[in-house]
Amino acid sequence: MKVSRKQVEENRSKVLEAAAMLFRERGLEGIGIADLMKAAGLTHGGFYRQFKSKGDFVVEAVRRAYETSSDEIRERIGAPTGDPFATLVRYYVSEEHRDHPGAGCSLATLAVDASRSEDPALRSFFGTIVSRYLDLLVTIMPGEGVADRRSAAVAALSEMVGAVILSRVVPDPSLSREILDSVADDLLAAAGDEPD
Repeated sequence: MKVSRKQVEENRSKVLEAAAMLFRERGLEGIGIADLMKAAGLTHGGFYRQFKSKGDFVVEAVRRAYETSSDEIRERIGAPTGDPFATLVRYYVSEEHRDHPGAGCSLATLAVDASRSEDPALRSFFGTIVSRYLDLLVTIMPGEGVADRRSAAVAALSEMVGAVILSRVVPDPSLSREILDSVADDLLAAAGDEPD
């Protein structure tokens, strides 16, 4: 039975959406094609007709993950009330973000995998993700001058990503919460905001 072009695109989108979530939950090597296609509600034979190579597929799935999480971040910080930087810190360095890696930022879930990858396209895309987040942070960071805001943005992004990674890896819930609280408080204090 021939599948329509529209159905092919819908199936492709389902696969990318499932991969974006599962890669962030389990890592780039943490799921096989058969399990991925099952999660998308499709047969694994369809995978090979939809993607040029596994490398291209991984980059597309990471791109989908980035787009989804960055859209959520932009929506949160774009609220008409409140300080965008404080809003970002409170969301990113939180138990909510820590506890839902499948819906969270690709940097906090997949950057270590990407750093080990020999695929130049994947590494290049992660460089793009870092650059885009830095560009966003520069626009919402308090401070005088672009150079000062850029420096603060590099430090803030590094602290936020590191805090989420460390809070996920420690088995002690108290230490995990302490990591999140300490980093959020430090970032907010450095920005002149009162920590919660």
